Amino acid sequence: MFMTMFRSGGLLVLLSFLAACASGPKPADHINDPFEETNRQIHEFNKAMDAIALAPAAAAYGAVIPEDVRDAVDNSANNLALPGQVVNHVLQGKIADALQTTARFAVNSTLGIAGLFDPASELGLFEVPTNFDETLQVYGMAEGPYLELPLIGGSTVRGTLGMVVDFAIDPLRQYIPSPEREYLFLLKGVDLVGDRLTYSDLVDLLLYESSDSYASQRIAYLQNMRHNLDTELVIEDLEDPFAFDY
Repeated sequence: MFMTMFRSGGLLVLLSFLAACASGPKPADHINDPFEETNRQIHEFNKAMDAIALAPAAAAYGAVIPEDVRDAVDNSANNLALPGQVVNHVLQGKIADALQTTARFAVNSTLGIAGLFDPASELGLFEVPTNFDETLQVYGMAEGPYLELPLIGGSTVRGTLGMVVDFAIDPLRQYIPSPEREYLFLLKGVDLVGDRLTYSDLVDLLLYESSDSYASQRIAYLQNMRHNLDTELVIEDLEDPFAFDY
């Protein structure tokens, strides 16, 4: 993991370049969606895939798999994300968060039996979530236009770049050999189904009970992303996705 962190230090040069080129984050009080027509087409595809595959799989997962097992899968998947978070904390200069996340990973990977359980939280070593989207934001890169990604959902230009880099710098992906690496991807896929089950009420509200599911998902994503990154969001300046047309 630390070798990857060391090699990822070269990203600081790239981040400095991006920060110099960027004019800084734009005020997060508007919706920047120049690709709305294409985004809406992708949204309809994603919505159909949810109705055909993901929602039924989530319902079956909840009906067949005991809650304790589902919790263990979620804990394990969250534990696998921690090494990548350590890299991002270091790139952001948050050394205390990097050390806490490293300790959390060590405790849960050992005492927690490969992350199936979460004894680290009982010791006060709570998760400090982050990703490369936040790293880019720290270095001054604006979020860019809103995007809807196939099979993924809401994102932005910066968020999409962040996902790509997070995948590339993930220490586990770098050092775990096949076929074990493929098992980890399968675990993350199962956890995605579990997330669909956990947030089924919210997802169903956004996708199937609002007058404009695209606008509903867009504002929900932007609100959550901007809140997590501590950028100001003026709700009144955003369109109301739950307003029905009469």
